[in-house]
Amino acid sequence: MMAEAGLVVLACAAAVFVLWPLWRPVPAPAPDAERQRLLAAREAAYRALRDLDLDHETGKLADGDYAALRAGYQAEAVAVLRRLDALAIFERDAAAGPEGAS
Repeated sequence: MMAEAGLVVLACAAAVFVLWPLWRPVPAPAPDAERQRLLAAREAAYRALRDLDLDHETGKLADGDYAALRAGYQAEAVAVLRRLDALAIFERDAAAGPEGAS
């Protein structure tokens, strides 16, 4: 009986040890790191649009392919810009503190 109780305690301890990372809250990315990631994504999207325009101007891309690719890259750039704007609003509100909140 004592050995069975010891095994149950050991099994519970092992389960807690294994499952502990799942119970811990995951910290949100730091605004600085997120901003840097978004700025890099914005530059990548702009670069892709410039390269696409150049490929189209030099005749490497047909009009239909160009239009489809450009729409996708523009949508990606718009999404990144919106996330940057949202981050800027969040940082502004956080800097204002509770007294700046309505």
